[in-house]
Amino acid sequence: MRRWEDRKPTIRQIYALAAVLCMRTGEEFPWTREAASELIERLRLETGHTAPRLEDTPPRPRRNRRRRRFDERLASRVAAELARELR
Repeated sequence: MRRWEDRKPTIRQIYALAAVLCMRTGEEFPWTREAASELIERLRLETGHTAPRLEDTPPRPRRNRRRRRFDERLASRVAAELARELR
C-alpha cells in the first residue's frame, strides 16, 4: 500500500503550481486548452525541449471506461458470492 507521502499531487495542486509559475515568469495563465497547448509549445521550443511535438505523435488509444466499471462490478459480485459460500 502506498503511503500518503508517495501519492501523486492532486489536480488542484497542479493548477496552483502552474498559476504560481506563470505569475513568476510573467506569463498569463492559459484558461483554455488551446491557449495551454500554445503556451506549452512555445515554452518547449524556447527551452530546446527534445520531446516530439504533440501533432507528431500517434494518438493514445482511448480507454473503455464502461468496460472497466463492468469488470469492477462483476468482481464485486463474485467476491460477495465467494464470501457467502465461505460462511
